[in-house]
Amino acid sequence: MLTEKFLRLQSFYFRLLGLELLDQQEVQSVKDKRRSICCILAVATFLPLSIAFGLNNIHNMDKLTDTLCSVLVDLLALCKIGIFLGLYKDFRRLIQRFHDMLERESHSEVAAKIVARQNDRDQFISSLYTICFLVAGGSACLMSPLHMIVRFWRTAEMEPDYPFPSVYPWDNRRFHNYLFSYLWNVFAALGVALATICVDTLFSSLTHNLCGLFEICRHKMLTFKRRRPVETQQNLRHIFQLYGECLELGSSLNGFFRLIIFAQFIAASLHLCVLCYQLSSNLMQPGMLFYAAFMAAILGQVAIYCHGGACVQAESQLFAQAIYESDWLPLLLDGRLDVGRSLQIGMVRAQRGCRLDGYFFEANRKTFDLIVRTAMSYVALLRSTS
Repeated sequence: MLTEKFLRLQSFYFRLLGLELLDQQEVQSVKDKRRSICCILAVATFLPLSIAFGLNNIHNMDKLTDTLCSVLVDLLALCKIGIFLGLYKDFRRLIQRFHDMLERESHSEVAAKIVARQNDRDQFISSLYTICFLVAGGSACLMSPLHMIVRFWRTAEMEPDYPFPSVYPWDNRRFHNYLFSYLWNVFAALGVALATICVDTLFSSLTHNLCGLFEICRHKMLTFKRRRPVETQQNLRHIFQLYGECLELGSSLNGFFRLIIFAQFIAASLHLCVLCYQLSSNLMQPGMLFYAAFMAAILGQVAIYCHGGACVQAESQLFAQAIYESDWLPLLLDGRLDVGRSLQIGMVRAQRGCRLDGYFFEANRKTFDLIVRTAMSYVALLRSTS
């Protein structure tokens, strides 16, 4: 029986956007569609305000980098939710394929434990990442009112302050205007958070469950031998077929997320650079906590994709080791050379593994290190020009 934790957290946040991952109904109600549209509009309409703020402060390095940070977050969120909505039916079919395969392979006790362990790990990582991202967004929304209160207490003057860099065509010194602008900031932040959390945690869940399927293949390979040669051959055929289905799932998963991974890695290298610069410029200041939380969220984004890709590649390649460790020698001694050739071909294919990439970047831990080092180089360049 498939564990109840499969896509549990992801389904909750997708429902907030009015989207279903596992429901068989293909058509959402108009009310549900409005949630996704409102989420996109909240971010898309706020984006020009941030760009205008950056253009007005193009000679101020602190404000310019702050604007760049906000624009990158908005663009990346729009890219992720836009790709998901554009391929919504295809994503649901892929998720249904995962669900059916996991349901089919989870009947044995060992396989059920493997799937449950992978989903427990996924829910822990996704929950930790979600908390990090929500804390970063929530701290940004709370800091601006606190700054206004502190400034009023010190100077008896009330100057409008916003969670994110933006300019408006009206006077925000009037309370109702400021309240509208502030709520616009909050809704934009909520839209970014929902879109980002949904897509990133979905990738985490699918990669963890794909690792679980590869691990089931490995376990079956280690115990493929049966009493009768015919049963052994049928079992071996089923294992190779299952491994081929897992490779096909990995290829489909990579096809859907390739552009997202590419955009994520490009944006993250710039984003970490901006955040490191802002963090170094705000040491021992209240803003330091916000930039530190936001940096943790961005590092979490990159880590989810790199960790997922690295685990899928490692688990798929371990199938070759399982073939080598299986009880194949008695079959060769009995003259079953056809089985030996099948095992050799399986080992050669398994050594290639299943790779997830973003066109020019492979999702693994080496890419994570490369992105962090590149960001540090950008920081040194910005510090020298500021």
